[in-house]
Amino acid sequence: MSEDGHGRAVAFISQHCDIVDRMNEVPPSALLRGLYFTSIVAVLRQLGRTSAFETYFPGERRSSLTFYPVRDYLLRLAVAGAVVASPARLHDGILEITRKNAAAFTTSLIGRVLLRILDRDPVRLTEQGLAARRQSTTYGEWELVRRADREIEMIYRGEYMWIESAISGAAIGTFEGCQIKPRLETILRDKYNGSTLVRW
Repeated sequence: MSEDGHGRAVAFISQHCDIVDRMNEVPPSALLRGLYFTSIVAVLRQLGRTSAFETYFPGERRSSLTFYPVRDYLLRLAVAGAVVASPARLHDGILEITRKNAAAFTTSLIGRVLLRILDRDPVRLTEQGLAARRQSTTYGEWELVRRADREIEMIYRGEYMWIESAISGAAIGTFEGCQIKPRLETILRDKYNGSTLVRW
């Protein structure tokens, strides 16, 4: 992406989220696989919103398995959220993108096979998602705690994505893929540490 495109992208969303602080605070060692980037584009394509997004990031191509900086992903996710909803409601857009991504995976061929293996058990599916995250990111730590028969808590340490929108959306989409409508409560200790209580 050109410096001009980067600057325009930041200007488009910076008044509506803490993207500048996050991009400055996320260390260069924080990486994630390209599949996170390609999943944003897949949702935008599904919603017919790719052209607005590509005015900021024209012609980008990412390998799904290659690792890329989390800072780059955060900028693209925030811009995509603004394109899906509006700059003022970009967190609603982010939640919708990550929800659709998770739901799309669980209804894919691989996801359906995984659901059959796990008997649509939301705890086991969440454990699988936790294992997948370990393979696709190089930063932070997630811990799953079972609080009751139908309640879990996912605890995040050093999570640079927006916990209250990006992470919550993914949790909702994962459970919806099991035909379960979850109730979520997000608890933030600070913007990079907190947890999600999920009840169903």
